[in-house]
Amino acid sequence: MSVSFYYNPNSLYPESGLYEPARKYPEYPFYMQGNLSENNDIYEMIRQVLILHKLDLEHVGTMGWNPLGYAIKQGNTVLLKPNLVRDINPAEKKYDRGMHCLITHPSVVRCIFDYVYIALKGKGKIIIADAPVQGCDYERLLKMTGYGKLFEFFESCSTSELIIETADLREYIMDYTDNIPEQIINQNSRFGSTIVDLEKTSYFNSVKKKRGLRVTWYAGPDTISHHIRGKNEYCISDAALMADVIINIPKPKTHRIAGYTGALKNLIGVNARKEYLPHHTLGNSKSGGDEYKGSHTILHYINSKANDYRFTAIVKKHTKVLPWLNWVGRLTGRKLDTYEKDRIRYGMWYGNDTIWRTILDVNKIILYADKNGIMKDEAQRKIISIGDMIVCGEKEGPLKPNYKYVGGILFSDNPVLFDLFVAKIMGFHYENFKVLKIAVEEQKLFKCRDYIVKSNEMAFANNIFEISEQFKFVPTKGWEVYLSD
Repeated sequence: MSVSFYYNPNSLYPESGLYEPARKYPEYPFYMQGNLSENNDIYEMIRQVLILHKLDLEHVGTMGWNPLGYAIKQGNTVLLKPNLVRDINPAEKKYDRGMHCLITHPSVVRCIFDYVYIALKGKGKIIIADAPVQGCDYERLLKMTGYGKLFEFFESCSTSELIIETADLREYIMDYTDNIPEQIINQNSRFGSTIVDLEKTSYFNSVKKKRGLRVTWYAGPDTISHHIRGKNEYCISDAALMADVIINIPKPKTHRIAGYTGALKNLIGVNARKEYLPHHTLGNSKSGGDEYKGSHTILHYINSKANDYRFTAIVKKHTKVLPWLNWVGRLTGRKLDTYEKDRIRYGMWYGNDTIWRTILDVNKIILYADKNGIMKDEAQRKIISIGDMIVCGEKEGPLKPNYKYVGGILFSDNPVLFDLFVAKIMGFHYENFKVLKIAVEEQKLFKCRDYIVKSNEMAFANNIFEISEQFKFVPTKGWEVYLSD
């Protein structure tokens, strides 16, 4: 297990068509139908990172080159899991620029799809899917970003023996009819889900204040009910559980709650219902929570309760009390903003002691749960991570990131190694992130044996911990002081 990084500081995303390669490589499996005059740096870079990783070297340059064949066998089910977080990024004025640092670019998914297609040799199943935030307009995202036409192409490649499906994995979405938020069933959901209970093996097993577990925009009692009385349940899409191989395709960004997001965090998107995913705990650290810091206890308490009841009212359709709860939340919020210039809310700071548990729990499930959601001692599927790092996101990610150009494609068959590299070149020490610190120390999920990076650029070809070349990402406000020390 290792990590490879292909760097091209002049690389750009192709912006039209079906993101075909600029020339017909010997192994290319389809008829060339696009504009060959358009450059496609991404296809070439992914191809080069696979070579850099020494995958099927003996067949490079021939029709038989099958770089993903070491992991994917004929007849397998393969899930391609990009980061399709939502359809708009208010942090950037230009739509394309904003989406480039928010979601996995479709040209990256296109190239990976082609090599999965090659590996399956005409038989098996390919699923391309994610579960965006509940307020994402999925159809708009597909239309505005190029994913719509690309997904149509993918599904047109389906045969009786090679099934290809694209999907929104959310079972519930947010509807804003008459500007009133309402959670409704996602009528376009194609896959079912399975409840997986980690019981005492969950990282939440040692948490005492479980009645404070929360995730923003969901009813508190619903989250608590899945993590209490010995239960630690997650609602995992069957699209992930049925997979023999998962190709994880994250968009690395800074993250308000977790500090950063990479391969480990991206797998949160295989959950069909997000109320099962605790993101913070009510109250401040002195009271056993991690929702906020600050000394204005009464104001914080009222603000916290108003917001908490508001999310429950939305879910339970108690629309009559929503205006009053909104008013209380806004009033106390404005007061707190006056008193605290660096006010923290919803666990969006370095003191968060909740989200790392959720991330590692989900990764444990994805690696060790069988197709029926039963936890096993041996790994049940292979996980490959390919990072879209042409453009990344900094400042107020993951939902409002700013454009951060990097110019690289990252490949690893170990998500911990992947994330160690991401944190390092962002300019952060991995021990500042609990999810990474614990993943490295405990080695229960993914054992890291080789920390050497393979790269075409000497500045990155080193032990991960000794790489000096960094891109100095600006962290989110809640993490700025902590990560700047």
